[in-house]
Amino acid sequence: MIRTCSISHMRDNLGRFLQDAAWNDHRYLILKNGRELGGLVSARELHLLENAKSRSMEFKALQIAEEMMRWRIIREGLEKHRRESEVGE
Repeated sequence: MIRTCSISHMRDNLGRFLQDAAWNDHRYLILKNGRELGGLVSARELHLLENAKSRSMEFKALQIAEEMMRWRIIREGLEKHRRESEVGE
């Protein structure tokens, strides 16, 4: 569950919020004038998020490489077909 907190309340009680995030795995959405500004999570969770982000980027790069390979195979097949058609004429 994500808890909300104003930036001024967070600032005035930062130590308590840090302990709560670190030891109790609480997450905080920090608001400024009712708008979402940022968040506070434990260091462990931050590392998990960062690892997930990098794995996601690696997966996207793999998907792009596979798509490029498919287009290359199609292009080469079309070129081969064109050359064979020219020879047959």
